[in-house]
Amino acid sequence: MTEAVSLILKNTLSITFFVMIMMLLIEYINVRTSGAFSKHIKKTGFRQILLSSLMGIIPGCLGTYTVVTLYTHRLISFGAITAAFIATMGDEAFLLFSTMPVQALFITAFLFVIGIVSGVVIDKLTPARKKMAHTKNIQHFEIHENELQTITKPFRTIRENLRHASPHRTLLITGAISVILFAVFGGIGHNHDLLTTANVHNHDEHNSPFGWLNMTFIIISLFTLYIVSIVPEHFLEEHLWNHIIRKHFFKIILWTSLVITGVYILNQHIHLQEYLDDYMFHILIVAVLVGLIPESGPHVLFLSLYLSGTIPLSILLANSIVQDGHGSLPLFAENKPAFFKIKLINLVIGFGVGAVGLLV
Repeated sequence: MTEAVSLILKNTLSITFFVMIMMLLIEYINVRTSGAFSKHIKKTGFRQILLSSLMGIIPGCLGTYTVVTLYTHRLISFGAITAAFIATMGDEAFLLFSTMPVQALFITAFLFVIGIVSGVVIDKLTPARKKMAHTKNIQHFEIHENELQTITKPFRTIRENLRHASPHRTLLITGAISVILFAVFGGIGHNHDLLTTANVHNHDEHNSPFGWLNMTFIIISLFTLYIVSIVPEHFLEEHLWNHIIRKHFFKIILWTSLVITGVYILNQHIHLQEYLDDYMFHILIVAVLVGLIPESGPHVLFLSLYLSGTIPLSILLANSIVQDGHGSLPLFAENKPAFFKIKLINLVIGFGVGAVGLLV
């Protein structure tokens, strides 16, 4: 039980920290470029869909976390975020690339194309007023002239900011340093041992300070430390503290922890392997339904079945289209209607692809 609580907490904090850091970086870049960043992304719908799909095919969940951040800040359309969730395989991509790289490239390319096509069709069918995220805080990127002039000063202001650090700045700097230390000592990352009965992962890479996930956290945390140290007090309080921390942090960490805990509890009582029989159509139904779970672990089952030759490629593709790893957890916390709509759309597309594949 202690180990379970530890891993659930570790997963929750890892997801929440990354989403918060990406929000901070996007907020800073937008202000630093005088709003050109958000205007450039908003320029064309296809550019949004292409960017989101590219972020989606990045192995792991970090790309989809970034896309969720862009969507909740009203920078990309509903079709674009749907495209990213279709294209992603989550952490399962690492296992597939390490065992069958050629097939992994084919599957990734297929998901990428399906994601783009689906995103374009969805945006064409979605009314303009419903394409962007509907959030309580509509004006996410508010820019003030005084902070533009101050934020572009050379980083010599770091010494002055640290010398007269406010409680908010001190707390955020402490948080960034803590994330770096956790990453160095292998305390960052998500582990699936308690979340799946198919224990096929090698977690040494996740626990190593030189693993891809820990190195990613170290790099972006160093950027965060720099930003928190250089920005003026107005930007720090209005954008980072009042917007990101107060309006997003507690909501994301609450719902993420609840979902991960629920998945763990269900997995202790339901073993998906026992429900598979000789009928591939039944397995397809199970695959797309399991894909609805916003967690990477359970989907390893279908990848391992495909690698062993038990199920055909079409069922793996169906599960991959519906599932999005941990990527949708922040969206569930921020915008539940969008979360359920995307899951329903992906379920229909995934089932359709899987059924056609079985028939062919």
